[in-house]
Amino acid sequence: MSKYIFVSGFLLATTLLTSNVWGEQTSTPASNTKLKKLHKFTAEKKKNAAGESLDVVGNRTAIDRQRPTSSSYHFTGQELESERINTLEDLQQLSPSINVDAADPFNSSISIRGMGDGGGQTGGEANVGMPSSVGLFLDGVYLSRPSMMAHGFNDLDSIDVYNGATQGTLYPANVTAGVIDIKTRVPTATPRREALFSYGSYGYMRASTLVSGRILNNLFGSISYNHTAQGGYIKNVRYGNNVNGYHGDSVRTQLYYTPNESLNFRLIADYSAERETPTPVFYKSITAAGTNQFENMSSALGNHIVTGRATDLDYQNYDTTQQVGVSPQISWRFGGGWKLSSISSFRYFSTNPVMSDPYSINVYYNSGTNVRDRTWYENIRFDSPQWKTINFATGFAYSGESLNTNAISQYSDGVSGAWYKSSSYNNLDVYRYGSLRDDYYSVYAQATAHPLKKLTIKFGFREGIDDKSGTFRRLNKSPFYSGILSKTTTLPSAMVNVDYDLDSLTKFYIALSYGEKAGALNVSSGAANKAGFGSLYIKPETTESIEVGLHKNIPAANLDFKIDYFNALVKDFQTQGYDTDTQQTYLTNAGNYRSRGVEYTMTWHPINGLDITPNVLYNDTKYLSYENARCAPEVSLQSHPPASCNLNGRPVFRAPKVSLSVVGRYEHRLNDKSSVYGTVRYSYRTATYATVDDSPSAKIPAYGLLNFSLGYKLKVHGTSLDTSIWVNNVLNKTYYRSLREGDYGSVFGWMGTPRVIGGTVGVHF
Repeated sequence: MSKYIFVSGFLLATTLLTSNVWGEQTSTPASNTKLKKLHKFTAEKKKNAAGESLDVVGNRTAIDRQRPTSSSYHFTGQELESERINTLEDLQQLSPSINVDAADPFNSSISIRGMGDGGGQTGGEANVGMPSSVGLFLDGVYLSRPSMMAHGFNDLDSIDVYNGATQGTLYPANVTAGVIDIKTRVPTATPRREALFSYGSYGYMRASTLVSGRILNNLFGSISYNHTAQGGYIKNVRYGNNVNGYHGDSVRTQLYYTPNESLNFRLIADYSAERETPTPVFYKSITAAGTNQFENMSSALGNHIVTGRATDLDYQNYDTTQQVGVSPQISWRFGGGWKLSSISSFRYFSTNPVMSDPYSINVYYNSGTNVRDRTWYENIRFDSPQWKTINFATGFAYSGESLNTNAISQYSDGVSGAWYKSSSYNNLDVYRYGSLRDDYYSVYAQATAHPLKKLTIKFGFREGIDDKSGTFRRLNKSPFYSGILSKTTTLPSAMVNVDYDLDSLTKFYIALSYGEKAGALNVSSGAANKAGFGSLYIKPETTESIEVGLHKNIPAANLDFKIDYFNALVKDFQTQGYDTDTQQTYLTNAGNYRSRGVEYTMTWHPINGLDITPNVLYNDTKYLSYENARCAPEVSLQSHPPASCNLNGRPVFRAPKVSLSVVGRYEHRLNDKSSVYGTVRYSYRTATYATVDDSPSAKIPAYGLLNFSLGYKLKVHGTSLDTSIWVNNVLNKTYYRSLREGDYGSVFGWMGTPRVIGGTVGVHF
């Protein structure tokens, strides 16, 4: 309750501050000067917004003039580097609308405002036939799964987080929950040479280098390298070593060619490789009807239960991930202000996990899902000139995917049969083969109209056709062959965004949207025996949403804030069911749910050199109709459990009710060459269910993380030196990034990083 009081009090205090400032902002000469500066800034901003969309000017990408004004976050690469935000999982510490579940490189998911990947795996089974409704884009290229960014960020220019389906029609893919748009820096004539090295406790290390500049007269290039590593912080008491660490390398190179002012060509290529030891730890076990089956089975067979940041594993997990990508991009301005742009890409992604059971006894080993994923993409877009009252953009896009999975579960001799109470498991090797071909075609258009001086209307549509085909085969256990599956669906989407300028510093908006996410195929677990072959096909998921917001700039207080209310209805929710006959999860449509709440963001400069940026999200997500859900273990382990459970009115998993982040940064200039600075960041999330069955035992507890840094900057003869010391998780909080249900009512979790103390040295010359 104290957390809710804190959030309410914070919003109230800001409102009172705003009210006082409004009453004072025309009363002093200083405020008049600030107001004039802001008017000038606003005029320049409007002028830039009327220019060419998606043009690159130096290392700054102009804002797309078709972009709706609905809720979003913008983070520069410099801000992210300063805050040590290196992965998508780190990004949720700045953007409260994001929730990332990254148990391992392949089996990861992203949601925005509680909407996204509805997998909700109870036991960690990966279902590869279902797309996410959160669009992930890297330099305009659609990434089909979050794990394609598991290697971390490299040479960032900015990251934009667009919340909700109102942003979807500009993106030619399954975008009904929001977008994470990642952009890297474009090489220019200005030479850039950078090196950064960070080192911290638990073997943390990050090293990066960059060289960028002119190659020939109109040809510019860059090459960057990034190495990240983190030693394990989970103790395996069996061998005395630490597990749950990782190390990875990535390289990125670019060419940028501008033969004249009307034409530019950009070629991007990247490669990354990562190896890690993802290891869950025992979280708790469930006692039902007076019996704790997990503890009883462990005692009978000699499984050693270890708690805390420790485990006892006879076989350890390993996972290697590699990917490579290439993307040619062209932009061409025609006479009269017309513009043609094209983004093409090919990417290859593979992961090879070797996973074992989380026990000290050998139940199964050398298991996992080997994945080979190839994707290709083309997006051609036309932008009109900026006419007096209207402009528009229209285009055609195609994305393709060819994915193959090879999953194996190897059971031991003797122990497996005793653990699962059936000798059929002894020396059993279960193989599962899946293949998926997905072709997505779309046409889209979006326009911006100014029927009145203070009124702006943005409206758009996207019509997509998704053509899926695939197969699934299981051998040695409940043998199954799906045959050749195929499914073609049309996927319309539309939006309208209305802005009204109450004055030059105040904007009110309302946005409406409708979107459909592609259907899915069960190509990693097959059909449910009771549901029959019909359960191999999953219907599209639809999202209807409304958002109302206010954006206010208060120059007298150097304060800018946005507040919005959103309400989204998701129908034919794509998630997972469970087949008791084969002990497999499978994809299914599970009814409807609602996501609604209030989001508040603010940027405040109370004194010279001090920036304070709080972001707060209140999100009330509920299942509206989910009658035949899988029962949580607390129910299914009872003596006479029901066949299914009703989750109507229950919270949606992976959607904390309150999320917030507050970032404070102060920099003091010592002289014209040097300065000192300090940063403080606090992020907090209330408890949330980790699995789709809303098991109370698999509920991630609330946690807050505090980070800070102190640094010194020096600039001499064109060379900039930036040194800092920092502490992540200052209070050494024990928290869990993800929880999964195991056998006999056990729950295992992936722990967050403990306190890490380190330092960074960066050189720019």
